[in-house]
Amino acid sequence: MNANNKKDNSCLCRVINCLSDKSKCPICPTGPTGPQGVTGPTGATGATGPQGVTGPTGATGATGPQGVTGPTGATGATGPAGSSNPASCSCVTQMRNIIEQIIALYPNDNLIVAMESGDNASGRPGALLPGPNSNPDAGLFQLVNNQGAPEEALSICRIVSIAITSSTYNDAITYLPAPIPNPTGCDANCEAAVRSYVPVGTTSVSIKAGGQTVAQGTVLKNEYGILVITGNNNSNPTFVSTCKAEIINK
Repeated sequence: MNANNKKDNSCLCRVINCLSDKSKCPICPTGPTGPQGVTGPTGATGATGPQGVTGPTGATGATGPQGVTGPTGATGATGPAGSSNPASCSCVTQMRNIIEQIIALYPNDNLIVAMESGDNASGRPGALLPGPNSNPDAGLFQLVNNQGAPEEALSICRIVSIAITSSTYNDAITYLPAPIPNPTGCDANCEAAVRSYVPVGTTSVSIKAGGQTVAQGTVLKNEYGILVITGNNNSNPTFVSTCKAEIINK
């Protein structure tokens, strides 16, 4: 019998004695660890803990590609047609009408023609160009000297006023009526305002344009596109384009 067997038998004897008398129970050495038992069932889930602190905002992502262009919307309704004869053209037409009559009624009188640039031209009435004088599309007014030789040709579109010196107003002069349909737009508004401001009979009127005074006196005629300003006894009539008047005093 080896030493280990002797120790085990000795311990066994003492255990048996312990059963009969507990005071004799020996303290035996710890035996080897037994195999691990089967894992017990999972316990119940504990309560949810408090929410943690919100983390910092992440960086902005890259911009995505542009979406597909949507379909073209329906075409809107057509607006009203604009005037085919603006006020400025109506003023030129009226001035051309006056010049044609000046050529016929004042062939030997001296004229002073004021231009919107501030320049003046003087001479006797010559002709409308291109001719004849009745040409509704004439764009130039040519003056002549005392011998009838042609001088300056003036753009009717740039004439502010025509003054007939040392003469009186001729009642034979006629005027074109207001165009139909009536011109609209900013130039038409300005033209109408000028005529409204100085009705027939207004005295002590002074009109400036191009940096100079082009007419002074009393309003004798107030027609579409034209004012006629005269001195005493209808002397020295001046025909002023209502589209070109700039500064008006009365």
